Amino acid sequence: MTRLFFRFYLGVLLILFVAWCIQAYVFRGTTEANNIKVIEDALGGGTLSARDDLLAGGTEEFSETLKTIQTRFAFPVKIIPRSQRSMSKNVVQRIDRGEAMLHGGKMIAAITDTEFLVELGPLPKFVGPTGNDVLLGLASVFLLAAGAIAILLRPIIRQFRTVETTALAIADGDLSARIDDRKRKRSLPIVGAFNTMADRTESLLRSQKELLQAVSHELRTPLARIKFATELVRSADTHEKRSQRIDSIDEATDKLDGLVGELLDYTRYDAGTETAKRETVPLNALIAEAIDLHAPLYPKIRFKTPDSSCSTKLTTYRAGLLRAISNLVSNAGKYAKSEVQISVRNQEDEVLIDVEDDGDGISKENRESVFEPFRRLATGSQPGTGLGLALVRRICGRLSGVVSAHESSLGGAKFTIRLPHPNPDKIKK
Repeated sequence: MTRLFFRFYLGVLLILFVAWCIQAYVFRGTTEANNIKVIEDALGGGTLSARDDLLAGGTEEFSETLKTIQTRFAFPVKIIPRSQRSMSKNVVQRIDRGEAMLHGGKMIAAITDTEFLVELGPLPKFVGPTGNDVLLGLASVFLLAAGAIAILLRPIIRQFRTVETTALAIADGDLSARIDDRKRKRSLPIVGAFNTMADRTESLLRSQKELLQAVSHELRTPLARIKFATELVRSADTHEKRSQRIDSIDEATDKLDGLVGELLDYTRYDAGTETAKRETVPLNALIAEAIDLHAPLYPKIRFKTPDSSCSTKLTTYRAGLLRAISNLVSNAGKYAKSEVQISVRNQEDEVLIDVEDDGDGISKENRESVFEPFRRLATGSQPGTGLGLALVRRICGRLSGVVSAHESSLGGAKFTIRLPHPNPDKIKK
């Protein structure tokens, strides 16, 4: 993180330095050049006039003529040998062509057919900043900007460094590590996003660990039955006994297959791999389909469907919601004594689906834990894997809803699915 900060900071400084160089180049290449041209245009004629007067007076009278010329100018006028001035090739070429030009803060012109120059100056300075003043000002702005950027970046870099430290702690196995942003008045959005990600990751890993432990325990029973039955098959002395023990293996295999299927569904909904498009479905038709799937399995149970006048429609993932309702219907039919009732209610911006039975119900202390994977409250020979209600909770979470357990007016358990309705004004009651 420190390297990243320095790279970023040096990059900003480089940009400022390049901008400073460009500004200095533009000033020197345009402003000074324009000023020099103005000076040469203004004073070039006077310089050449002085040169012509000197030539007209003759070389022997240079001193006298120079005194007369001096009275016309407010700054010194001199006659100097060329050798006293260091001049570039371009300057020499220009004065040899008879031009007057600015050189070293003075106007000069070559006296024809001599080794002398007529020099006017030093000239008075123009009011305004010089090139050095401008460069010094730009340098000050550069240093001020560099300092300001460093101060502004410091808290950001500090927070990023905290993110890096926390990420490394999580990578080392400390899943409870979080970024403490309570002391900071202003936190970057990445801090909250990082903590949310860490919470989700810890929850998923804990859930997967618990699920793995539960799966290991649940798989032992059918595997043990298969192994035991296999040994009995080998020792069977009649065809009838052998067939009975093979049937026992088939039963245990079916249970194992059902458990694996439930596990795949459970992990698929948790991982969020369901990508089906949302569609508008009538809840009555969906509930009727769920009842048609499971009612034949419980011929002694009477399934009561919602009032036909209720025509609530919901935009949702059809397959997921059907699976959740089906699991609740199957669970109710399994534990009901004689009746299962399914109803739909509309409350403000929510749709509630109730599945009730007249069984023994669920005690208050178990109404939350019943949704845990492999949590089975009933004892005995009731079929199931213990994942049905856990899967319902995960499906409801994917649908942005919740499921909860309550006491039913029928005397048994009531499971309620709450789902958001996108268009509450259009709900038909």
